[in-house]
Formats: sequence, C-alpha cells, structure tokens
Amino acid sequence: MTIRAIQLLRNDHRRSTTPSRRASFTVVEMLVTLAIIIVLVGILVVALSQASGTAQRAQTRFLMNSMVAGLAQFKGDHGYVPPVLGDANAFGGGGTPNDQPGWSRDAITPPAWDGTPSGSEIVDYQRWFSVTTPAEYLLGYGNRSGDGYGIVTSDSAPFPDISPGNIESPTLGFRSPGLDGAWGSVFNPRRGFESFIGSFAARNPGGFVNGGTSFPPNINDNGVRIKGRIFGPYLEVKDANSLGGLRPDGSIAGPEDDDYVNRPKVILDYWGTPIRYYRRPYYGGDPRADNPSFDIGDIFAMRPWTFEEGLESNGVEDADGDRSTTPQLKSAEFGLLSAGPNRRVDDARRFDVDELNQDNIQEVGP
Repeated sequence: MTIRAIQLLRNDHRRSTTPSRRASFTVVEMLVTLAIIIVLVGILVVALSQASGTAQRAQTRFLMNSMVAGLAQFKGDHGYVPPVLGDANAFGGGGTPNDQPGWSRDAITPPAWDGTPSGSEIVDYQRWFSVTTPAEYLLGYGNRSGDGYGIVTSDSAPFPDISPGNIESPTLGFRSPGLDGAWGSVFNPRRGFESFIGSFAARNPGGFVNGGTSFPPNINDNGVRIKGRIFGPYLEVKDANSLGGLRPDGSIAGPEDDDYVNRPKVILDYWGTPIRYYRRPYYGGDPRADNPSFDIGDIFAMRPWTFEEGLESNGVEDADGDRSTTPQLKSAEFGLLSAGPNRRVDDARRFDVDELNQDNIQEVGP
C-alpha cells in the first residue's frame, strides 16, 4: 500500500471517530430573531386593528344611514320627525322615578328662548338630544299604556306584564304618536298626571278629553283594546348587540341581563355606545312647528373636524368662538351622531385639543 493511500485511510478514520460540531444559535442570534418576530407580530396587530376599526366605522355608518331612511319614512307617515325623549328633569320638568322603566322616555320640549339664544341657552341646546328616541320611534318597544301597542298592561298597572300570553305578537310596533308626537303626554296627559307634562307616566294613547277632563283609553277592560293602524318597525336590526337597555346610571344592559326587558332601548354603534338623535327645535309641544332660532348646524359635536373647500358656513359660536359649520347641517331636519372609537364627545366645541370629536361619525336627514 502506498504512503498516499495510508494517509487517506487515516483521515477517513479521524472523520468517523471525531464528533461533528453541532450547528447552534448564539444568544445574539436568538435575540435578533426574537426581535424580528416581535416586530412582525406588532405590524400584524396594528394591521388587524386598523382593519377592524375600518369595518366598525363602515358598519356604524351603514346602520346610521338605515336609521336616516327609517326616520324619513316616519315623517312620511306622521308629518314630523320624532321629538326628543330623555329625562325631563334636565330642563326643569317633572321627570319620572329613576327606578321605573320609564326613565329617559319623557318628551322634552325645546328649552325656551327669548330672541336670539346665547350663553346658557346655547349650552342647553347642545344637551337637547336623545339616545332613546331612535329605538322608540323606529322600532317600538313600548307597551299598550305607553304607545297603544305591545305588551299587555292596564291603566292601573301601566308597567309591562311580560308573562307568557301577555305579549302581543309581533312585539315591535306602535300606534300613532298623535299631534304632540308623544302619545298625548303633552297635549292630553293621562288623568292624574296633568302636572307631569310630557312624562312617560302621562302618556295617554287613544285617550280623549270631555268637558276639560282627560280620560285614558280602555286598554284592557273586557278585552277592549286600542284600535288603529300599527306603525313600524322602520328599522331592521340584524345584530342583537346593536340594541341595549339604558340604565339610570348611563350603563347599558345587554340581552343577557335580567333588567334588559324593562329598560328603555337604545341603538348602539359598533363600539357599544348609544347613537345620539338631534332635531330642529319647535314651538311648544307641536313637533310640526319649526322654531328657526337654532338648527343642526349649531350643534358643535355635529360639525365636521375638517371642511372641504367652499363648503363652509357660519353658525353660533362654540366655546372657542368657532362658528364653522356646513350648509347641509343648517338645512337638515335631524342629525345622528356616533362618538366613534374613543366613545367620547366634547359638546362645548367643534375642534377640541384632546381630539375627542375627530373620530365622530355624523349623518343627517332628509
């Protein structure tokens, strides 16, 4: 055997008997890899969050557009857009007890103004909105003593009896709200509640006045019930999460909560916040009698964050002296407002330093 052959055999033996060095990551390499993974996950989370936010905005805007269409249809049937419902105590009214289902369902007539509104009157107008009006007038979640239709009640026991057999089917809908838009609570309050003008407890659907005395309708006596056309629902709510029950403290009850049925309903945006309803003010209790003192363009939170060139008008001054608004807002009969992803609104100004209003979503009609 040659010397060359012997050397080759020795080399092969060394390779077969010497353990190979395992490939491995150094600490630095592992940290770099981990950092890259964290960055990629962060990018993915941001992208998913933005996509989710975009979808929520689109869904909320679609819901609000459907509400606008429903409110326009309501006006076609009744000759006016719905009044503002809320807590009558907010403007010195009688109100209803906060442990009753009627909380925040009082008809609130516009604050009284002498001449051109200013100061506290402007502030009052910013607060003259409703979160309960949309569900009340677009869907109809009342009972027979509240809107002439729905869950069986009696004049002496007006709050709902939700036991089986006492819920009229279909459950949604209502009788005509009447000339005051509030089932007689303004123009013809239920007997014994004449001093609670506009309150939920004073509603008197189908009632009448004789010799100056107000009489409630026969709601359940001997099976006699209020007659007449059933209106609504004007809106189809496909997502159960779009409806909530408004509690006195402002929190929202869901369908899974025990008090959901007895709470006034609110329509929620896709961040779980009630959608606000604004309308033009009117004289007295007649929702047909527009008062030109104010308009939707004077609602600061309804004003856009930025303006398209040439589409700017003037309204009343906000807390910063800003009068910027739009002709579309000034001519609108009503407006809807979502507080957006941050769920907060600055009611005192349009352009706020905390940017609470920047993500507001506004829709108007007609």
